[in-house]
Amino acid sequence: MKKKLFVGVIVVFLLIGGFVAQAMVSAGAFKTIEPHFGGQCTVVEGVTGAEDITVDPVTGIAYISAMDRRKLAASGVHDGGIYLYFPGTFEAPAMMLTTYEGDFHPHGISLWKAPENSGQNDRLFVVNHPPIMDDDGAVTGQSSQVDIFEISGLILSHVASVTPRDPISLNDVAAFGPETFFASIDQGSTTSLGRTLEVYGRLARSGILLGHKGETEKILGDMVYANGVQLSKDKSILYVAETTGKRLSSYAVNPNTGRLTLKGEREIDSGLDNIEIDADGTLWVVSHPKTFDFLAHAGDPANRSASQIFTVSDDGESLAETEIYLSDGNPMSGASVAAPVGNRFIMGSVFEPFILDCTL
Repeated sequence: MKKKLFVGVIVVFLLIGGFVAQAMVSAGAFKTIEPHFGGQCTVVEGVTGAEDITVDPVTGIAYISAMDRRKLAASGVHDGGIYLYFPGTFEAPAMMLTTYEGDFHPHGISLWKAPENSGQNDRLFVVNHPPIMDDDGAVTGQSSQVDIFEISGLILSHVASVTPRDPISLNDVAAFGPETFFASIDQGSTTSLGRTLEVYGRLARSGILLGHKGETEKILGDMVYANGVQLSKDKSILYVAETTGKRLSSYAVNPNTGRLTLKGEREIDSGLDNIEIDADGTLWVVSHPKTFDFLAHAGDPANRSASQIFTVSDDGESLAETEIYLSDGNPMSGASVAAPVGNRFIMGSVFEPFILDCTL
């Protein structure tokens, strides 16, 4: 009996050890980082936690979604904002004014360009995480919604708030029309324990949400921490990056229904984050090559987290990536986005008190 018990304990420990080892390998814990970049980056201060950035392809203006997440964690009441930045000027980004009156904790963003001569204004779609309060007014968590704004100079006029029917966690958004969008569901679990198991166990519970005229529907599932989403220039293809799934996928978009059909997949050995797209349709994907280091950086800014950028081409048959940037966490730790504009790109991160304006 004792021998069987001993063997059982050994088996359990071996299983746990195997799980931990697999998690560490998947998170890049044993990777060697050899920094390289052929261009030059300039630090631009004036904005903290620029988690997502997108550039207007006509004006070249960068829209920045920023939130001081450490200040929010410490106080529970801090709001973020949307900022404008003019690439190449190196001047501090200007915070936009908004008519939205609720708690504003912006995350992923997407720009919808109004058709030429339509008389419509461009719109900015923003994933927002208002706090969830208990009966005593204490913050118990965060919700997810997509807020739609019309853009007029430095003013964001609130048009609508679209809230999913289920209490799911949204991350990024891709605007398909003036009232239609795709949003990534990064975690499908609704409990704290479930979300922890989902992240560390790499469980396929996330997916894609379709929003149309105030209604929402989960149209894809079985993803492993869906993160960045981006539409092709002609909006015929949706690209989805999975962080712990370490996969970039392309889906054909039905223009009438918004339904998605898988076209291609590419495994990339890194924790993929946001996706941006340049003038010729090349994707720019930022990633976390050592995701445990990123989690450590979230807890303490002194812990540096490596940053990586891939450009990805899509020839209609397959996706192919090229690594153009790799750092050891300096000067920017835990980069989350690289928004291209001309011969430069603007880098943002989840926590750092600056952005990087880089030339190739």
